[in-house]
Amino acid sequence: MLVGRDRELGELRSALDRVARGHGATLVIVGEAGVGKSRLVREAAADAVSRRVSVLTGRAVERDNPRAFRPLAEALFSHLRRSGPPQVPELAPFRPILGRLIPEWRLAGEPPGEASLVVLGEAVLRVLAAVTESAGSVLVLEDLHWADTETLEVMEYLADNVADQPILCLISLRDEEPSLALSRVHSLAARRSASVLRLQRLTAEEVTAVAAGCLRSVAVPAALAEVLAIRADGLPFLVEELIAAMVQAGELRQTAEGWILDRFRGAAIPVTFAETVRRRLEATPGTRELLGAAALLGRSFDWRLLPDMIKGQDEASVAKHLRWAADVQLLSVEATGTGPRFRFRHALTREAILAELFPPEQVILASSGLRAVEQAHPGLPGGWCELAAELAEAADQPARAAELHLESARRAFARGALASAEATLERARGLVGDDAQRAAEIDEVLCEVFVATGSAQRVSEVGQRLLSSLGAVAAPPARRARAHLLLARAAIVSADWPRARDQLHLAEELSESGGVAGVSEVLAARVALGEGQLDDAATLARTALATAQTDGRYELACEALEVLGQRERQHDLAAAEDAFSAALVLADQHGLPLWRIRALHELGTIDLIGGGPLDRLAQARQAALDAGALATAATVSLQMAAWSTNHAEPEGVIKAARSCATEAGRLRLPLVAGVGYVLQAVGHALLDQRAEMEAAIDKAVTVSGGHREVRGDAALMARALLWLVREDRRRALAELDAGMELLRDTPVTTPNRGLWALLHTLDRDDGADAVAEVEASGLIVYWLIRGWVGHARAVELGRRGHIAEAEEVFARADADLAPCDWYRHHARRLVAEAAIRDRWGNPKRWLAEALAFFDATGPPAVASACRSLLRQAGAPVPRRRRPAPDLPDALAAAGVTPREAEVLTLLAEGLSTRDIAARLYLSPKTVERHIANLATKLGVESRSELVSLAARHLLGVR
Repeated sequence: MLVGRDRELGELRSALDRVARGHGATLVIVGEAGVGKSRLVREAAADAVSRRVSVLTGRAVERDNPRAFRPLAEALFSHLRRSGPPQVPELAPFRPILGRLIPEWRLAGEPPGEASLVVLGEAVLRVLAAVTESAGSVLVLEDLHWADTETLEVMEYLADNVADQPILCLISLRDEEPSLALSRVHSLAARRSASVLRLQRLTAEEVTAVAAGCLRSVAVPAALAEVLAIRADGLPFLVEELIAAMVQAGELRQTAEGWILDRFRGAAIPVTFAETVRRRLEATPGTRELLGAAALLGRSFDWRLLPDMIKGQDEASVAKHLRWAADVQLLSVEATGTGPRFRFRHALTREAILAELFPPEQVILASSGLRAVEQAHPGLPGGWCELAAELAEAADQPARAAELHLESARRAFARGALASAEATLERARGLVGDDAQRAAEIDEVLCEVFVATGSAQRVSEVGQRLLSSLGAVAAPPARRARAHLLLARAAIVSADWPRARDQLHLAEELSESGGVAGVSEVLAARVALGEGQLDDAATLARTALATAQTDGRYELACEALEVLGQRERQHDLAAAEDAFSAALVLADQHGLPLWRIRALHELGTIDLIGGGPLDRLAQARQAALDAGALATAATVSLQMAAWSTNHAEPEGVIKAARSCATEAGRLRLPLVAGVGYVLQAVGHALLDQRAEMEAAIDKAVTVSGGHREVRGDAALMARALLWLVREDRRRALAELDAGMELLRDTPVTTPNRGLWALLHTLDRDDGADAVAEVEASGLIVYWLIRGWVGHARAVELGRRGHIAEAEEVFARADADLAPCDWYRHHARRLVAEAAIRDRWGNPKRWLAEALAFFDATGPPAVASACRSLLRQAGAPVPRRRRPAPDLPDALAAAGVTPREAEVLTLLAEGLSTRDIAARLYLSPKTVERHIANLATKLGVESRSELVSLAARHLLGVR
């Protein structure tokens, strides 16, 4: 029976009801030890099973340094031990990262996948969705106050993303002491990603009800109820433990008349849980020592290790004592795939037993336990290494403990559990004492961890300490050089080029003794590339490549080729493609899947900026998904959306960009998500949907934290394009200027940099300077930028009377924009204005072709501009083929024409008659005639009334 938890149980059942309707949730049960968290979880799990809901259960265990991902691995593996991960297509990209979580699932030769906790969280979410039966699934994670940082990161990811899945995450943890898990739960609750159920202690009446359930009796002796009310402190667990202790001691016994508490038999009732445990231990000789040894092995332990830990105990004797401990409810038995394992019924039980050990006893038992573990598990696979390290510490063997913690940290680092690796290394570092050799080994791995996490300051601190340790042990020069290279990589990650150069110089001074050739050159090449010294970068990368080819170091060769390609990409796309293609061949030949992905990605980028097809970007994305490199896949998805943007496919852009932004947001890639929303805004701009565009921009700025690149792209790409679509060049140029101000000094290849140069050339007198700035940036390798800039140069040449040269430059620019008809015809419409004025080219043909295109596809304002310019050029104007734009019913009923609708829209925006005339290429007198006709049709008497009516009907302004 479950006592005193009706409200909490009701909330759990309501959550399961929502799961059945396809809506997920995260519920966190918190409370002090013994308050009944596990009991409530079991009740919820049983309810779920009765509904045919899949239940996956895992728990954290108490260790000074918890094993990374243990609760998650236990939950998944226990449910899928026989079948392995679900064989569904949507889970395929996540197989590599799941192999990090559960090594048994890793396929031979399979790459390790992306070392990202966000990706792992998505993988777990996909597994839960895949195992979900018709009614959903429940993931139970218990005792997370003992969990590792990585598990908490995944738990937080699940809580943030489970709402639209038929999955209930049910979590329990203690709250009587501060913990990282408790802090994370508070954060989740604050942002409404989780609901917290805090269990209170039971009332005296509820304690009596629990006692009745334990005794299976309606009547509970008043004396027992009084003792329990005083001694159990309202904790259900202690109620059960105290009753068990009393029955074991014979103080509480059952008679024909019912249960009787004999206060005069035996010792006094224990007042604390520890006293309860102590009395049980003392009741049977030999059990105290055996359970002390078991407690050193952990809350859950392999009983077969115990005979080797205790002299005079064979398996039969051990089994006898374990049975007694289970009978008195100190232990429970767990069935596993490798045989039975014993588990202390509560963490408090283990704690009380450990507290009973005399320090010399602990050292002796821990020493024998370490020997037993090492003999039973050669190589200490999995969690045995961590347990051995803890036993070594308890056995007062700090050197051995440091060695084992170091190995454990290396394994955690290989799995991508960076926080666990860091914590374990710091713990090992505190054990080495004066052992400079071991200290240096630990600091080397610590530096690698900090480089991977981007903690430049910590790399600097630990790196200097490492160099001191290496000096103290007279380490070989090559080893000291490698330490400097680690510091250089950290500086490169943080774009600290001077510091990177200093570290590379120090490495090179030591490199004559061998060991670092090639790596130093490729890192120096990255520094040179970052500083804009392109020739130096190429020379250094070629040197590194030669070294790699001579030594057969294929990963180094791929990195060198990547640097060469990135250098060439700024000037010569063909040469860049050659370098990336060579890296791809090497990666394929030598089984380097991650370098293959990087090469395909770079080649797809060449196609993006060179006007090529989408094929290689799609291949790169699929390869990234196959390898579990989901962050890379999200970045490639962004570039695929950009490709659609460059080809003016608004519906496709919106769909792809929205998907990319959502994917990147779930993977916690804020810049990628932000730019994804900007591209979505571009799609809306192409469709002349201002409100939708601004909403997407707001999301972009929010998710990216106001990143400069996102704000610059929003102005330069989305807003500028909207005003261009609406034929408002003044506002378009203002947005282009704002975007350039933000992005001018960045390498961001936003294609509208070229449009900025063209509009400056058309509408201002500084066009030549704008063209020169864009050309000097090296970004004209981008086909769109090159096309826009070419048109700007043609306009400038025509203005100066260089007719033939202007027409030749225009023809090249027109060909550059051939990949996208929308941009090509829009450029023709813009340049035709200047060509009519300066009498060069064939603006009548350009405008006629542009009109035919925009009449069929929109936007209508651009088509109207083409018509007006054709009239201005004295050319025949085809009849309007595009139907009038949709109007509110009131305006359509009044007979408002398409041209009048254009005038009315500009009135609503507050433009003057002269501005409207300029925008629509009409005379002010014609605009006044349209305004007069509108006033008559709509029944208003003044211009201000007409503006107010237009704003109300067309812009939704009240």
